[in-house]
Amino acid sequence: MLLILVVLVLVVAAFVLYVKDGDNNRPPGPRGLPFIQQTFSVELVRKERTYMKLAKQYGPIFQVSAFGIPTVIISDPDLIREAFSLPTTTLRPYFKVLEVFLIDVGIVFSNGEVWQYTRRSTLHHLRNLGMGRSKLEGVIHDQISGFLDEVLAPSEGRPLSFDQSLRVAVANIIWGTVSSEQFAIGDTRALAVMDSFDEVGKHLALFGMMIVCPALMKLPYRLTGMQKLLDIFELPINTLIQPAIHAHAQTVDLDSEPRDYIDCLLQEQHRNPTLFTNRHMQRCILDLFVAGYDTTTSTLRWAFCFLCTWPEVQRRLRAEILAVVGEERPPTLADRPRMPYTEAVLMETQRLGDIAPVGIEHVTSETIQLGGYTIQRGTQLHALLTAVHMNPTLFPEPDQFRPERFLNADGKVQPNKALMPFSVGRRACLGEAMARAELFLFVTSVLQRYTLRFPDGFHHDLSCLEHKQIIREPTPFDLVFERA
Repeated sequence: MLLILVVLVLVVAAFVLYVKDGDNNRPPGPRGLPFIQQTFSVELVRKERTYMKLAKQYGPIFQVSAFGIPTVIISDPDLIREAFSLPTTTLRPYFKVLEVFLIDVGIVFSNGEVWQYTRRSTLHHLRNLGMGRSKLEGVIHDQISGFLDEVLAPSEGRPLSFDQSLRVAVANIIWGTVSSEQFAIGDTRALAVMDSFDEVGKHLALFGMMIVCPALMKLPYRLTGMQKLLDIFELPINTLIQPAIHAHAQTVDLDSEPRDYIDCLLQEQHRNPTLFTNRHMQRCILDLFVAGYDTTTSTLRWAFCFLCTWPEVQRRLRAEILAVVGEERPPTLADRPRMPYTEAVLMETQRLGDIAPVGIEHVTSETIQLGGYTIQRGTQLHALLTAVHMNPTLFPEPDQFRPERFLNADGKVQPNKALMPFSVGRRACLGEAMARAELFLFVTSVLQRYTLRFPDGFHHDLSCLEHKQIIREPTPFDLVFERA
């Protein structure tokens, strides 16, 4: 009898909330059943596909809900900028049951004072460490040289699967900034950090169960599958990140210039031990990989894929590289101002590649007004960047790879504010400067030496991996690298 009474109370409460929800000035959107709503109608991984269909039906701002959690989807670039510039939209979703995955600390998912101070200090330290300047450029060139000489050169003229080596090179660049340790192109230890992150991300259904029913966390982890996920998550922390923190702690000079990001964290810990706990430092390092590794690797793979699909763009790009840089020296960041077509190619790669279709959720800390609608406190906000980047009004013929759309009549770079691959506002990607440097130097260095093509008989359909979380990455392909 008691159980029946509890169920009736829950049903009535859900119905009351359902009716009340329909009375306010919320954005339009599908209603669905009370509490359940759109829980099972939105694709779990490729959410953007469902959101694109709903955007055509409901317009540039609409609302969906799952298990009582409202989510507003924004697909107008001006509304996205307006929303993400507000101090009341900087929160991330927080679920206490996920603290075992350090979700409450670090840079990307933390909130409040922890996020504000850590983001500000991290940007300061990365600038001082040379992000976007000569010190970083040297680290990038070391990995590019290894990629060219040890991976591409031995396989010239033959189909090559280069994905793993490219991932290693980009991961090692970030690890060099974090720890000052220089890994060779064949050393995969830094890559283990992102491999584990990808593996954990494949279990969204389990995370959803834990969020909806926190009591499951009280059961033995081996019964729920949490132990396997924790083992995967903690492996790179225990084998790479924590040993590096420990080694630095033995040699760091707390009063001198930091050697790298770990030194910066240890100095911050000395000044503010309550905030900069060990688990916070671990998560900060993980977040740097998230901010700068996965998106950069995927963007480079899209760039090579597009250049082989549109060979006339590749020819024009190579012509500019050789005209400005020549063949005798490697490209440098100082060459960028004189290479507008190259910059346009990279912009178009980010647009058509659509690396982060919906990004990471924001959460409102107060009720706000947006686009003529009332967005309640605690609502999640998603920027549907796919709808922006593929909008034919903003980008005519959006399915075509046309770098010229980012050049003016004089052939100079003409940015478009609707292009926002690093998101915008207070939570925009802090690894943007590093990513732009890596993209420019990798693409120009490879194209300076090689022409690229798909193996005979192969055509890439520009499809993406179905299991990849957050990031849109192309399905696998081989390339033939031929000396020009």
